Parts: sequence; C-alpha cells; structure tokens
Amino acid sequence: MKKNTQGFLLIAALLLPLHSYAASFNCTKAKTWSEQTVCNTKQLSNLDDLLAVSFKKALASHADKAALKAAQSAWLADEREMCADDVDCLKAAYTSRLAVLNEMIANAEESVTAPDSDTASGWYKAIAEPNLTVRNSASVTGKKLGNIPYGGKVKVLAPTDKSDSIGGRDGTWVKIEWQGKTAYTFDAFLEKLAADESTNTKKPSTKTSAKTRTLEGVITSYECGDNCYLTITDKQGTEHSGLCTAPLCEAWNEMAEMPANFQNKRVKASVGTGTQQDGSGNVMGEMDAFEVITLLK
Repeated sequence: MKKNTQGFLLIAALLLPLHSYAASFNCTKAKTWSEQTVCNTKQLSNLDDLLAVSFKKALASHADKAALKAAQSAWLADEREMCADDVDCLKAAYTSRLAVLNEMIANAEESVTAPDSDTASGWYKAIAEPNLTVRNSASVTGKKLGNIPYGGKVKVLAPTDKSDSIGGRDGTWVKIEWQGKTAYTFDAFLEKLAADESTNTKKPSTKTSAKTRTLEGVITSYECGDNCYLTITDKQGTEHSGLCTAPLCEAWNEMAEMPANFQNKRVKASVGTGTQQDGSGNVMGEMDAFEVITLLK
C-alpha cells in the first residue's frame, strides 16, 4: 500500500507544470485552461501583468467604471477563455485588448486639463548630465523609453499633476512628444529654449509631419534588436520596413515578438519618421516609422 501511494505521488508530481510564472492573478488558484496557460508561459504572464496595469489606469479615468468592469469581465469570459491553451490565440487576444485599453488611456490623458506649472508647453533642452531619462508614465518607476542627451531638444506638451524631488531638485513631471508618441520626463532638468532656438527646432518637425504617408499591404516580418522593426509588403510586392511605434506594436515590442496570427495580415499604416536608438539610448539616426496600424478584413 505504501509503494502504491508513493507511486501515485510521483505521477502527480510529474504532471505538474515545470514552471509557473507570476501573473496578475493567483496562479495557485488557476482553474481554467487559459489561466493555467498564462501562468505557465512567460510571455503571456508578462502580457497579463501589462493588461492589469493598463486596466487599472483606464478604470481610474473612465466615466462609467461599472461598464468598463463589465466589458473586462466579458473579455475574460469570452475572448480569453475561447483560446483555452492555444498560446498564439492568447497572445493575440491580450495584444488586442491592450490596444483597446491603451487607446482609452491616451484619450483620457489628452482630455485632462493641465494644472498650473512653471513649465508651459513649448521647446526645451535637457540640462541633465549625461542625459535626461524619458519614461512611459509620470513616475521614476515608469518604464524607461530612452534618454535625451545633454543639450538635446524636446517638445513639452503639458505639465502633469505629479510633483517629485529627483537628484536634489524639486519639480513636476511633464508630458512630452517622444518619437511620435506621448512620453514623460522631469522638468527640473529642462531649460526653456530661446525663440531662435525653438524656431530652428520646429522646422524639422513640420517637415517630418508633411512626409507622413499611407501604406496598404500585408505584414511580412517583425524583428527586434535595440529597436523593433516591421516590414509591410504592398500589392506590387515592394517591401517597406520601418520602426514599429504604433499602439498596436506596444505589446509586441514589450515581448520582442509578434503573435503568429498577425503574419500576412492585411493592414493600412500611417508612415512617418522615427528615431533609432542604441541600447544605451543614444540616437543613431532617423528612418520610417509605422505610427498607426489598422487591421483590414
């Protein structure tokens, strides 16, 4: 009897997953196939953490919190559960939901009235040595997106309501324009540019905007190094490669992988100009960037 019990325990142990990664929910209580798959797949676990953060941010600014909670519950019960243990399906479901929530967050941020601050919108230069950190949220805990080198110019869009003290300086986090999208940095290390300097800075920005064009085709490749690049092939068979900076790319760039079901998807993309950076945040140059990507049927 003792041998049988030991044998049963050994078999049970072998059936347990070899790895269990952290997720936004308690993996020891995971019951459904999708929950167990998320807990046992590192990339899905990371996406689940991102989703939890985005949902919390979206909920904080949403006018109808009950409706958003209901929509999130419906997504969990329907879209996520339909994937069961299909990893690619789950990646696509999470990526799609993240895009929806991040759009809500972006729209809410744009509608917020900026509080009083000494830092008005306009062009500034970084006075932090050797560089000033750019983050994805108004906090030192926000994800680092890159650096503005000492003397580098940046466009401030608006101050936030987040005050802080960094490096012995008191200041406010400000919203800035960074590689075609919104980011944040600390205004205590910014200095207002003189009129002639800001004028010289604005001209290239206008020129870049004028270069924005629309492209239709199919996604044929995605790869990441220091930057993440997407290739879209148009109906003439011409390949167009550029930085993947669109909201749709955020989850892909986080895990440095595009879900397989997006391969050969028909898309419409707005192409502008983005900045390539090395692993240390140093600017390497400019190239095409896919700023908005819309999936076509």
